[in-house]
Amino acid sequence: MLKGIGKSHGKTIIMGEHAVVYGYPAIAIPLVSIPVIVRINEINDQKESTLSSKYYVGKIHQLPDSLSGVKYLINLLDQELNVEHVSYAISIDSSLPIERGLGSSAAIGTAITRAFFNFFNNPLDHDTLVNYVNKSETVTHGKASGLDALTVISNAPVQFSKKDPVDYFTFKTDGFLVIADSGVKGKTKETVSDVKKMYDKDPNEIGNILKQLGQCTKKTSLELSGNRLKELGQTFSEANNLLSRLNLAIPKTDKLIESANNAEALGSKITGGGRGGCIISLARNLTNAEMIQKALIKSGAEQTWLQPLSIYAEESDGD
Repeated sequence: MLKGIGKSHGKTIIMGEHAVVYGYPAIAIPLVSIPVIVRINEINDQKESTLSSKYYVGKIHQLPDSLSGVKYLINLLDQELNVEHVSYAISIDSSLPIERGLGSSAAIGTAITRAFFNFFNNPLDHDTLVNYVNKSETVTHGKASGLDALTVISNAPVQFSKKDPVDYFTFKTDGFLVIADSGVKGKTKETVSDVKKMYDKDPNEIGNILKQLGQCTKKTSLELSGNRLKELGQTFSEANNLLSRLNLAIPKTDKLIESANNAEALGSKITGGGRGGCIISLARNLTNAEMIQKALIKSGAEQTWLQPLSIYAEESDGD
């Protein structure tokens, strides 16, 4: 009986969301403490393959439109790898909330692809993996930047733009990120489309906002490498104001950001597609991070995570 397993993890964008779609750089970090594991087991007692997950249990051909990217990817991998038409059961174990800007769709796509290649005992190189995940992401989100795929595959932070080679990098920084789930599903496909409409209507003004977001990414890179936390917090706040001008804020994320900043966060911002999803706040140290975390929970955050930035000081391979 054939068996396969594939693993990945979440991500959060520190800086450059939306602007990255237009050629500007973005920085994302892997959240290795929030894993995704996909297992595939061969089945003989039924003809149709099945999928079991937190969000759907049933036959793969009946997957709902909300999982269109997963359905497309499974069908694509099946067509290309399953030459003997083996039936199988897929299980997805993910701690990542969906549609929150934490890379859940890319992480699931990565784990599924790795599990399929493992199941059929085929070698899988980095570029092939990225290609499969990006195809799934395009179905899920529309014009996907590719940043999610690169980050959930990596154990190192990623700086990415469509104009320059991917840069996996490290930095030595003392601070903490506090990540808070607003409990409101973000709609990346919708917000990417709406920003495009805004850009088409007023390319000068919207183009300038996107350019400033790109400049924020460049400042963030320098501030991370120089351990300049106070300045990094200011850049977070600057970027959040720019993202709000793109109509990506909602009252719930505004409330969480205000609460975090009142709890002495150095700066806070929307992360990901916006109009829901998560916010991130920069803390000086663990004590400060825990204080921010308590304030966010009190203000209605559905979930929170603490991520020490010091873990990215070690050299790490891209995959």
